[in-house]
Amino acid sequence: MKQFFKTVTLPIIVCAAMFFAACEQGYSCNYDESANTLSCPEKTYKTVTLAGKVWMAENMEVYVPDSSICYGNDHANCKTMGRLYTWNAADNGLCPNGWTLPTQENFKAAFGSATAAELKKADGFKMLFAGFRYFDGKFVDKDASASFWTRDSYDDARAYLVRVTDSSIAYEHFNKSIAASVRCVKE
Repeated sequence: MKQFFKTVTLPIIVCAAMFFAACEQGYSCNYDESANTLSCPEKTYKTVTLAGKVWMAENMEVYVPDSSICYGNDHANCKTMGRLYTWNAADNGLCPNGWTLPTQENFKAAFGSATAAELKKADGFKMLFAGFRYFDGKFVDKDASASFWTRDSYDDARAYLVRVTDSSIAYEHFNKSIAASVRCVKE
């Protein structure tokens, strides 16, 4: 019995240690500048250059246990709009190595003087109105707004989101426990 315990437990402990070490160090993806793609284990993302920086042109779709969710708990929404993440998940190694969660200033530079309506129609950034989930579990704003976490913390409980609707672009602070979309920018 002791031998069985050693045989079964050791591989589980090793795998768990590798998983948690990988989370702390981020994960690797292959960026292909000529193809404008970022190939990651979960999918290949399109990229776009805006204001001199390379951005993911699609919302992140990495599963993070207890910190990411599909809008309406419907997996089909993850495939079309990406996953929604808490700020802590977004700010702690979600972006692949060499990429980072953008700041408000990164978004302002990328969007430039474009209006909300122009951003929604633009091909490059592929603005998806994926909505968000409140910390109480209520999903809102699908097809009405795009909400992206920034790495800018407001205080211990809140961080800044970039919210785009048909008529406005706003930089607002929200509870870090809500779930919103994530785009990463190349460092």
